[in-house]
Amino acid sequence: MMIGMDYKITTAIKRQVPFLMGGTITGVIMTYYLGFPITLLVNSMVWYLISHITYKLIWKKSGLTDQKVIVGYFRTKIKSKNKPRQ
Repeated sequence: MMIGMDYKITTAIKRQVPFLMGGTITGVIMTYYLGFPITLLVNSMVWYLISHITYKLIWKKSGLTDQKVIVGYFRTKIKSKNKPRQ
């Protein structure tokens, strides 16, 4: 387990990594052939569908819950960093 992160955060990140890697690889390849604007739309839609189907079939949950957990964790880190010291 990663230091300073609880179990819920680490499992959410581990589930998101394959989608991030896949989207990056296909995005680079598609950008070369199709251009950036089209790739941004098509690649985003395709990987959203892949992740949505994967979450429903394998983990029996919504992928948005993991994304909310991750965003919430980093928001608390940013807020604690921006607090003025006394």
